[in-house]
Amino acid sequence: MGTPADRIWARPGAQPSLCMRSFGVVGLAALGLLAAIHASFAADRVRVAITAGLADAPIIVAKERGYFAQENIELEPVVFASAAQAIVPLASKELDVAGGAVSAALYNAIERGVNLKAVAGRSHTSPGIPYITVFIRKDHIDSGRFKTLADLKGMKFAIIAPGIAVHALFEAMLKKADLKPSDVEIAYLDYPQQSVALKTGGIDATFMGEPYATSLVAENLGVRFMNTDEIISNYVITVFIYGDTLLKDRPQVGQRFMKALLRGIRDYNDVLDDKGLMVRAADDIIKAFQREFKVDPHALRTVYSHSVDPNGKINLTSVEADFEYLKGAKLISGKVSPNALIDTSFVDKAVAELGPYQRKP
Repeated sequence: MGTPADRIWARPGAQPSLCMRSFGVVGLAALGLLAAIHASFAADRVRVAITAGLADAPIIVAKERGYFAQENIELEPVVFASAAQAIVPLASKELDVAGGAVSAALYNAIERGVNLKAVAGRSHTSPGIPYITVFIRKDHIDSGRFKTLADLKGMKFAIIAPGIAVHALFEAMLKKADLKPSDVEIAYLDYPQQSVALKTGGIDATFMGEPYATSLVAENLGVRFMNTDEIISNYVITVFIYGDTLLKDRPQVGQRFMKALLRGIRDYNDVLDDKGLMVRAADDIIKAFQREFKVDPHALRTVYSHSVDPNGKINLTSVEADFEYLKGAKLISGKVSPNALIDTSFVDKAVAELGPYQRKP
């Protein structure tokens, strides 16, 4: 039968009354207003590339404590072995944010005109905190095969991915041991693959990060031989990278994301002691990490963490050292520079909004 209005319009020559016409206009306007109100409250989805390591801690904390929800942001995490693999989807707008190492792929994308920026520090080393260590297979230590860095000669050393800045750390380590890159075989494996390779004898050594190193030491499979901060001090391990979707298309969303992220960074910094241990972590953080990393809660409090800057700063000296390596190895083309990579405007504004960092007692 249809509605009364349908039946009126269905009769030849019939016209709706002024009252009916007014009702239709007002009804449509009301529906439009409701749709606009709903849209204004709908959460902005942000697709985040993560590397499934402890460096994702600030994002996990910010999500667990509702900081992204308070900024009307819904996270969609996408796991990658390294940020280098996220550059293409970030450039093609399939991703909004990536967290990972500065890489040749990142510089080369910027050189080609792709709008990508490192917007905040994500993780770095600190003196006395063994977050990223020169990690040696336990049987090599026990047998005496490995005693000094010079014993890396002839060994297979694992690095997460080719063309990433950690190669600068690798070459600095070899220089310290008076070795050449050709003296060591490189295997490109992500952390889970490295863990398996250490168990099976597929690799001999690596730069192992947490929480994997703690688990491997507990299993008696490896030894933290040297803190990488002894090779390059305050080394920038990873940064947060924005793509064009947040830099240009939705900068207001990018700003809200940064504000929530910085709150997560500060909360995470609060739970770390001077040894980089999460002895001060509240139960909600431990439970969140247990869920994400599948690690025993007690073990989490024994995991050495990376350092985070509570104001999101990036150590430019470290970035420049990596850049010189990538350029010298002819992995970077064109005239791109670290200045073209870094944009601190988002984190600077977030710091201004949140105020000076005060470590919680």
